[in-house]
Amino acid sequence: MTETEPAPDIAMWGASGSGKTAFLAALSIALNKAEASWKVVGENPASSAELGRLRDRLLDDRRFPDPTESLTYYSWQLIGPAEDHRQWWRPWRTQPGRAPRIRLDFLDPRGGLYADPQGGVDKETLVSSLVRSRGLIYMLDPDRENLVGDAFKHLDSALNEVAAQMLAGNEYTDGRLPHYIAICITKYDDPRVWSLAEQWGFTEPDLNDELRIPRVDEDNAREFFHRLCRHGRNHNSEMILDLIETYFHKDRVKFFVTSSVGMYIDERHGRFDPDDFLNVIDDPHGSLMIRGPVRPINVMEPVIWLGSMLRPRSLRSG
Repeated sequence: MTETEPAPDIAMWGASGSGKTAFLAALSIALNKAEASWKVVGENPASSAELGRLRDRLLDDRRFPDPTESLTYYSWQLIGPAEDHRQWWRPWRTQPGRAPRIRLDFLDPRGGLYADPQGGVDKETLVSSLVRSRGLIYMLDPDRENLVGDAFKHLDSALNEVAAQMLAGNEYTDGRLPHYIAICITKYDDPRVWSLAEQWGFTEPDLNDELRIPRVDEDNAREFFHRLCRHGRNHNSEMILDLIETYFHKDRVKFFVTSSVGMYIDERHGRFDPDDFLNVIDDPHGSLMIRGPVRPINVMEPVIWLGSMLRPRSLRSG
């Protein structure tokens, strides 16, 4: 990436309680656990401090970050391993290359902002962020959607406003938005979500994982998302996939089944137990706490995929 080349910009949104802030808190943990040679760092002291605060909330306090009550801005960079380059005039020698960097400018909104007619400046700022961004993360909490059923309203409102602004700016010329979008089905560790994946035949053990935690293969994630939407409380939920594929190019959409804290594993057995995997429990004061080690599932993958789409040459060594 040259000094004058604009940095990638990733925005995210989802209904209130869909897991946006917990996802961000788990990102650096996921990168460390994967030993993927990638790390996330703050671009300035305030962003570095917030990154540490979010991470420590999960690891040390064993609690989730507080819900986002106002528009919150994070400026981070995803930094990968440097790729050695051979010198064409001396092919037997290599010299260290520059480490690839992907800029993560996250605007974390309060969940109901898009559907709030009184959203004001926050709403304008967030819509402008979506218009400017070329990488998007959309979060859907299946359990919340089954109880509340307002995801379609939030999504439709946001996409209408983004499309209107881009149409006015002549950036909506082929009838599709130009963004890459990672669709994240959150809270896979919730027994109600996992049991549906198991019941519908979408889970299979990861043979490369010594814990044998069942995963939803990426080839099945789109269909799982569609089934969950059809299973939602509101009949409008079943139109969510159609809405996404109406606004975006299908080859720029990818689905991920995610969990910020992962599954509980009893150390005595050392393997996934379908009868005892709940990693989030009530504490004596009625709030939620994390029971065991934090093992994020598919948290770094959506971010790295978006980075690879936005800056493919930057991620060749990843």
